Amino acid sequence: MIKGSLTASFFIAPNKWFSRLAFSLGFFRLKLSSHRANFMGKLPLIPSVISAITLTFIASNSVAQDEVTATPLVEPSAAMKRYQTIWQNKNPYDNEFYSSFAYSELKGLPMEEGVSRRDASQIIKVADSYYVYYTKVTMPNKQPPVGYQKADINTPANTWDMADIYYATSKDSIHWQEQGIAVPRGPKGEFDDRSVFTPGVLAWQGKYYLYYQAVKFPYNQRSKNVIGMSWSNSPAGPWHRHEKPILTTGKSGVWQGEKPNRSKIKEEGEFDSLKVHDPFLLVFNNKIHLYYKAHPMGLSGDFKLTYPDFSGGLATADSPFGPFIKHPQNPVLNSGHEVVLWPYKSGIAALVTANGPEKNTIQWSPDGVNFEIKAHIVLPPDAAGPYVPDAYTNTKNGQGITWGISHVAQRKTQLWPHLIRFKTDLTGTKKRKLKRENIRFNKQALFNADKR
Repeated sequence: MIKGSLTASFFIAPNKWFSRLAFSLGFFRLKLSSHRANFMGKLPLIPSVISAITLTFIASNSVAQDEVTATPLVEPSAAMKRYQTIWQNKNPYDNEFYSSFAYSELKGLPMEEGVSRRDASQIIKVADSYYVYYTKVTMPNKQPPVGYQKADINTPANTWDMADIYYATSKDSIHWQEQGIAVPRGPKGEFDDRSVFTPGVLAWQGKYYLYYQAVKFPYNQRSKNVIGMSWSNSPAGPWHRHEKPILTTGKSGVWQGEKPNRSKIKEEGEFDSLKVHDPFLLVFNNKIHLYYKAHPMGLSGDFKLTYPDFSGGLATADSPFGPFIKHPQNPVLNSGHEVVLWPYKSGIAALVTANGPEKNTIQWSPDGVNFEIKAHIVLPPDAAGPYVPDAYTNTKNGQGITWGISHVAQRKTQLWPHLIRFKTDLTGTKKRKLKRENIRFNKQALFNADKR
């Protein structure tokens, strides 16, 4: 009697050559047992055994093939699709656009009772000194601002009302010294006679240009905000005031009622119909790029607006004096309390904070117009003025940013805005020192999160 056993591999051989090998191995593993039997006499049985084995192999291989074919492919979830496509299978610490932020006091410019220092420009370095320009208000009798309704010709409505542009310098970026006023308010009756604030700076062909938000008296919620400009042969001044705004608001809507309430409108205007402000200057694609924050007349609510309450616009020019032409695709950012940008690689990166559906993100655009979200961030600097060493070089290999100056805004428990220093690492580094996650807030911050 002949008994046979075959290994499982024989039945699932993937191709004909491997099948033959498996058959041979299976055949020689036939365990022959016969007591006093003549093996040669049993040879006629072998073809039958081979036939049976062959049929079993074919049937088994066919079943295996059918089972493989029948297994359905499972489509990834929406979350995994985003992880694979948008995030390119990278965790935040491997994302060149992700960074955490660290903060410290700005030595030489501490918080001062009765004084508002806020809204730092981007920082420039000339020779061996750093320069920063910012909004400064000295409050009458060290009293806090009183709001739009109570403000008058001698009393500020808020911490950027009745402001002038000041500047400070540093040799090491740590220790700063206030040097004095750079640009004062304009003559009485002019577009900038009430306040000049939120400056941006441009270094261009050996000269320096300050761009800034400007308002005229009386100042209320419906006051149109424009961008003015002054220029100088030196970053320390003296500064020469340009007589007209360099950028004005877009097509106006129609207000509802006589009270100066920003939210009440009958007809919508353009995305920047109320305010153009917070200018930020870069040189890109052989043109001066003036990015700016924009507000429309009205606020989203009962009246459905086409444009967001906070957005970012772009205007370009060949000369610092303009004309600045607004981009036809404006607004180029749909969120953000300020516009903060820098050259990165062949395009432009943006820090988008505080307001809007895409707040607290880092975005990037290859053309300076069409921005996409690249990272979500926590505790970004408020009104950041970064040091951008290649801001005006027209580079196609932007290096990113590592530090700058921001501010601590006013609160009921802390009345006086003041400047602080921040560190980051948005240079594409692989180091993890400033790529922290799981950032938590202490109890004091949590309990005050709903307070201003």
